[in-house]
Amino acid sequence: MPRQKYPVQTKNFRTMLRSRRRSGSALRVLTTVMQGLRPTAVALALLSCVGVIRAQEADWATVLRVLDGQTIEVEWRGARETVRYIGVGAPRFRQPVEDPEEEQWARRARDWNRRLVEGRRLRLELDALPRDRQGHLLAYVFTQEGTFVNAWLIEFGFAEAVSLPPNLRYQADLSRLEREAREKARGLWMRQ
Repeated sequence: MPRQKYPVQTKNFRTMLRSRRRSGSALRVLTTVMQGLRPTAVALALLSCVGVIRAQEADWATVLRVLDGQTIEVEWRGARETVRYIGVGAPRFRQPVEDPEEEQWARRARDWNRRLVEGRRLRLELDALPRDRQGHLLAYVFTQEGTFVNAWLIEFGFAEAVSLPPNLRYQADLSRLEREAREKARGLWMRQ
């Protein structure tokens, strides 16, 4: 049989995995596998894993509280940040109350936003412009289950799609969802 470039063979690897299940020594299996690889391959594999882990961790944030239908407060990269959803225009609370119906929809948008994100870990995706004039972080927000929160609020009529150049990555999708919500008379669009 010709000698392989890397001596770890599939059959031997499967045998080691089976023995790991029996003996419970994952470290022993890992060191045995690593011995069969060239040192540079091991170093590159470990470095690439560390980079991926750091990138994935940096994108995740924990929600501390929901402020309204388009704004949350999160713990992100070791700091407390206020995050505004890119492309989302939810009704706002105004003092004094000018329109009781708008106040009611602002409350509904906040409540649904709370149901979607409060206390959860979220993935924040930034676009070209990471902050607004007030210093708030601007982000597309995704739950661990994969729900695109910005789109969900627009799709079910709790907010409208707002164009914020240069942050336009999902603008076509958000505008389409608003058009569909209007056509189906969902949420805010019921009253018109």
